Amino acid sequence: MSQRDNKEVILRRYLWYYIIHYHPLLMQHVLTIFRNRVARAAGIFLGISLFVSACIPDFLVSNPEWVVIQAGDHESLPKRKVGVLLSPTELSATVTFDSSCIYDIGKVDEQDWNKVIGLGFVGSKNQDVTVGTPPHQIDGARVGWRWNPQRGRIDLGAYVYVDGKRVDFKVAEAALNTPTRLTIKIDYDRKLYQILGGKPIPFTHNKTFGYKTGLYFGGNQPAPHQIRVKIVED
Repeated sequence: MSQRDNKEVILRRYLWYYIIHYHPLLMQHVLTIFRNRVARAAGIFLGISLFVSACIPDFLVSNPEWVVIQAGDHESLPKRKVGVLLSPTELSATVTFDSSCIYDIGKVDEQDWNKVIGLGFVGSKNQDVTVGTPPHQIDGARVGWRWNPQRGRIDLGAYVYVDGKRVDFKVAEAALNTPTRLTIKIDYDRKLYQILGGKPIPFTHNKTFGYKTGLYFGGNQPAPHQIRVKIVED
């Protein structure tokens, strides 16, 4: 391979890397264009799988298991613990919330769910790339979390979008500084999500191409101070 060819390969790789992790709507649009071109789609999937398991690889981070959101932000910048998924049947991680996850954002928004692990599905059936809605807010499943000041614990819940309609409810609790295993199961045959072993949630799509969404604070409000969560992926 010539030096020029090698540079072109590297450029294409970084282009896919950027699209997948920073612009899922653009990724969905590209896949729509090529959805009937099997050879090209195969090349896309192969290229994606070679490059990405996270926006910032764990080996480049001093404390790779800890994800940090700074005050005033909704998510870590650059993003962490995200990547491409092909026909996922389960997404799981062992998560630890420390004392930084104690917060007070006022009564109006204190019931808002933050998100810790989750996935969104990409497909053209019901996703109009011109309206700006992220694919995970059309068809996606995430684990929600929020500080519960009355109980002094972290609430954990299901936070799901089915064809653009949100379904959310509390499932469990976690103590601070206690590793807690979180799971999202996807049953394609029965078309069901199950979050944290709770009540199954029916979905309607036939999509199998997805991406991990990563840690997010909000809700309406950004993080009031630095938030740290330890996420050890299975």
